[in-house]
Amino acid sequence: MDPQIKTEPFPKSGRGFVSFVGGGPGSVDLLTVRGLDRIQKAEVILYDALLDSSYLEIFPDHAICLYVGKRSGQHSRTQEEINSLLTEYALSDKRVVRLKGGDPSIFGRLAEELEALKKSNIPFEIIPGISSVTAGAAALETSLTLRGISRQVIILDGHTILEDEKSWSGMENFQGTIAILMGTGKIKELAEKLIDKGISPNTPMALVENISGKNEIFSITTLDEAKTKGIQKISTGPGILYVGEAIRIRPNQKSSEQITTVIR
Repeated sequence: MDPQIKTEPFPKSGRGFVSFVGGGPGSVDLLTVRGLDRIQKAEVILYDALLDSSYLEIFPDHAICLYVGKRSGQHSRTQEEINSLLTEYALSDKRVVRLKGGDPSIFGRLAEELEALKKSNIPFEIIPGISSVTAGAAALETSLTLRGISRQVIILDGHTILEDEKSWSGMENFQGTIAILMGTGKIKELAEKLIDKGISPNTPMALVENISGKNEIFSITTLDEAKTKGIQKISTGPGILYVGEAIRIRPNQKSSEQITTVIR
């Protein structure tokens, strides 16, 4: 007999309720049990981009399902519109699921949406998801931390980091692992900036695409090579950059070698 996993009951309330669900890095089978429970019981689902299309197959037939995804330069809804939808459906006594890729607390605009709910006294819960940051390390078959080499991890927003000098403070000669989300369009510039901050040009830099999904791809080179040649993005899916000695999957790799690309 298969073991039965009991989830926490859906919180009862005299009014609507919002569940923020972390959908994980892409593949639907990495969704948490509690997240699946909330989706199956939802009356309204507002879902993001960066989720595999197989997610649509687990949405209940009775639910109103609205795509509110935002990719770089392609916003289906403004943040203000998403906040309004959450509030309006909850105030009409609906069980709402706000489904986000990865974990809601990492570059997911969670704080802004929570603020909108709090202003209307709407109850909510937050169900964490597997972050694409850690899933990318699994794709590289390595660890973000490594005893004696990397005891720190920094997560950066590559979309705006180059324009925000304050965010680079304290990164001089950083010895841990750096994960950069939304930075695939600025790889050369990011590599140059990291070298300028004192990180060795021979430090590995990896790009992982379609994390946990079909045609998962990773390419690995060095900061010096990335500064000069960049890293060619192969797919149209999302990607994360990793920098640090902990991701050196080829210990003898030299800066003059070609980029190594692996497609699974």
